[in-house]
Amino acid sequence: MIFNKLKTGALVLATGTALIAGTVTASAQNFRMASLGQASPTTVFSIAVSQIIKQDYGYSTQLTTGAVGTRMIVDAANQQLDLFMTAVSINGYLRDGTRMYEQLPNSNELFSNIRSIVNYPLGAYHGITWADSGIETMDDLKGKKVYIGPPSSAGRTVIEQVIKGVTGYEANTDFEPVNLDWASAEQAFQDRQLDAYFVPTPIPSSELQQLSALGEFRVLGIPDDKVDEPSIQAAGAVPGRTFDMLQPGTYGGQVNEEPVRMVSSIVGLGTNKWADEEQIYNITKAIFDHHDDLVAAAKWMEAITPETALNQMNAPLHIGAYKYYKEIGVEVPEALIPPEAAD
Repeated sequence: MIFNKLKTGALVLATGTALIAGTVTASAQNFRMASLGQASPTTVFSIAVSQIIKQDYGYSTQLTTGAVGTRMIVDAANQQLDLFMTAVSINGYLRDGTRMYEQLPNSNELFSNIRSIVNYPLGAYHGITWADSGIETMDDLKGKKVYIGPPSSAGRTVIEQVIKGVTGYEANTDFEPVNLDWASAEQAFQDRQLDAYFVPTPIPSSELQQLSALGEFRVLGIPDDKVDEPSIQAAGAVPGRTFDMLQPGTYGGQVNEEPVRMVSSIVGLGTNKWADEEQIYNITKAIFDHHDDLVAAAKWMEAITPETALNQMNAPLHIGAYKYYKEIGVEVPEALIPPEAAD
């Protein structure tokens, strides 16, 4: 088994001396990479990929966790990251200059620098409370301390939409949004410094299974009679979004007696247009050559296959990834063919 135990903070998944973030220019075999919090599926995936490409090709990877998705894509577009978590929703915001990028005049130009490698499910936005907190539905969040994602993140946008659609509540008016990064928020919830903690995580989730060891918890969902609310529809209408159901008894400490409806999101592994063609080809190939190793690291990665890799992708493929998919017979939609392809 090639996978080691998850580490915290900035992860250096290579032999030799640790690199200082932001001060080293990536060489031909050293990739600067970023993901969300340490328990995020994006970090589980990133660590797995980092170890695979180290084993197969000797590529070294400096992985920084706790990054914000809306910042990662801008850093990659400015050649400050080589590999990063790309999200379908964030791609759209940057391309169109909307939401958090409204004041960014060159947003479309930055988007044109981004290239895709593979898409995969981030998971559903679980709203978690301790079973003994007195919070049984989102209506009970009135006046509470609630973690809804880092400021200016795409996660915060969708969570605010869900809470508003279910309750009509507004952040800073009806409840107190706590400003932390993903990793700090997870610890704060475990220490009972938060009344509710919203986090995107797969079903099943190792993070939620670990919570069972600390106490019983409840997951807050979208009731049937709220599905057609404009805010809920808006949350689900963004490309890369769908709805998932969490069944009772999925986790040992889960107290829900009925299925829980949540908004889910699709993310992926991205790079920029300057990345080396052969190296990105090798990375793409390694991901699928080691599918069994990915599943061994986390069962939810069963969903990562060539047939699903382009699901809802809305940024062109990198030329190296494009060549790999063509080689194995995957039909690439015209919109995803990179400008660099000379077909």
